[in-house]
Amino acid sequence: MGIRSPARPSTCWGVHVRALPFIQTSVFIDERYAFSGNQLATFWDYMLNARLSPEEMQGITLEMQHSETTFVFESTRSDCVSKVRIFTPGKEIPFAGHPTLGTAFVLRYKRLVSPVDRKVTLELGVGPIAVDFLSEDTVRMAQGRPKFTKTWDDAQSIAKALGLKDSDVSTAYPMQFVSTGMPFLIVPLQSLSAVQRAAPNPTIILETLHGQASQEIVIFSDETVHPDSHVHVRMFAPGAGVPEDPATGSAAGPLGAYLIEHQVLANLRPEQAIVIEQGHEMRRPSRLEVMITGDKSRWEVYVSGKVRLIAEGKLFVRNSAGRA
Repeated sequence: MGIRSPARPSTCWGVHVRALPFIQTSVFIDERYAFSGNQLATFWDYMLNARLSPEEMQGITLEMQHSETTFVFESTRSDCVSKVRIFTPGKEIPFAGHPTLGTAFVLRYKRLVSPVDRKVTLELGVGPIAVDFLSEDTVRMAQGRPKFTKTWDDAQSIAKALGLKDSDVSTAYPMQFVSTGMPFLIVPLQSLSAVQRAAPNPTIILETLHGQASQEIVIFSDETVHPDSHVHVRMFAPGAGVPEDPATGSAAGPLGAYLIEHQVLANLRPEQAIVIEQGHEMRRPSRLEVMITGDKSRWEVYVSGKVRLIAEGKLFVRNSAGRA
């Protein structure tokens, strides 16, 4: 990839440190707002990243205080341009949507992939993920074929975990675990007001969903803030150290598949993009689009959104004991 990094650490105020360059982006922005989307820090210098321990990467992620932080490495696969490790404040995860799109954007911005390439493949924990550059600021990723697993019938327990009344949970559609790479429990609510009023209790969520396919909850309503959106969404992942996420690409695919499977959007045309609004309650309004093509036995799922460059900088990491 041609990056040259200093061989020796810097000295800052008499302390040996490593200066790690990073780029901050916002992913799934809504252009109607000055500040929107899901923030991401990407540490793009693979030579310096190779010297980081997992504990240091976790510490850097906590320092950045975003939903996720990514670290770029040389790929171990000939069919991938880079390997990407994704960390939440709580742990490393094998896959996530906005880190995938944001990291691809950074690789192109730093010319670590050719600006004329319209498609790249990244090596993630779940394996290769294809990413398309639809324009300078719009990026799309392919996700796995949807997997619909068990339904959850205890509305009372979920309502309690969400700080809502039992009647706020819709009975028109099932609560169900769905995955296109990572599983989420999809929970339909009766109204936009119910989604906005949700006050989740992280401890109760983790206790209620202990031992289940996922402890991450997506709530939605087909009542929306903007008339050009199809659903209003919130996502809670306390087990990953993310009490709430302003835009969740890995959940958008499962939710899109759920909406089609259960015919929630009556007026949706075949292969029309599903527009998801998310993050409004966090003051980070976001816009995600999901496209599902093909017949049900061969569904192909694509999630796209706009990425905005926010900042460039260096993070100074103090050398641990025994490190030169």
